[in-house]
Amino acid sequence: RRMSDGWQRRQAQTRQAVLAAVGALIAAEGVEALSERRLAERAGVAVAPLYNQFGDRQGILVSFVENGLDQLEGELDAAPPQDPIDVTRALFAAFDDRFSSEPDVWRPIFATLGSGPGVHGMGEIGDRVVATITADLEKAAADGRLIHGCDTALVARHVFHTRMSRLERWANGVLDWETYLVSSQLGLELILAAILVEPHRSDALDRSGALGESGR
Repeated sequence: RRMSDGWQRRQAQTRQAVLAAVGALIAAEGVEALSERRLAERAGVAVAPLYNQFGDRQGILVSFVENGLDQLEGELDAAPPQDPIDVTRALFAAFDDRFSSEPDVWRPIFATLGSGPGVHGMGEIGDRVVATITADLEKAAADGRLIHGCDTALVARHVFHTRMSRLERWANGVLDWETYLVSSQLGLELILAAILVEPHRSDALDRSGALGESGR
């Protein structure tokens, strides 16, 4: 048991050292510099255990994003929003705060992931985000806030796909950050307005900014 605990502890230490090095290396030299050799040197680990844990560059990037998601979920769990729907809003707001604080790290990551295999290159991470949104919508439905018969899983996946599509457009320089934020807020709240009942529907429309001052 002690040997097993020691091995797991070393694995966790290696993982954290590598993930810390990922962000630093990308910020300094770009995602193109993210070779296993360069990353192993920067993290102070051997190439073999790095490959065993993460696989190729795509696996390293996905693990980096997953680690960020773990941190954000921990923060939300520590101070969870009280109302249904607000978990989804808070999750995306936390994502955006993280991305905007380190654009030199996150921009190339999402530009690279978007061209990778799977839906937006996100794999199980995307499924986790969709599951969080689905659970939030189901709470809203149980609270009588959604229209009858709403397919919460379908809506949750649509919310995720549209947000990731905008994020990839920002990552590839098609949208500037402010346009991404405004477009994402509009898109999310219009989707919610389509499935919410009053007065929550009007609140979503107001949050979207689509009404302008004259429509409020």
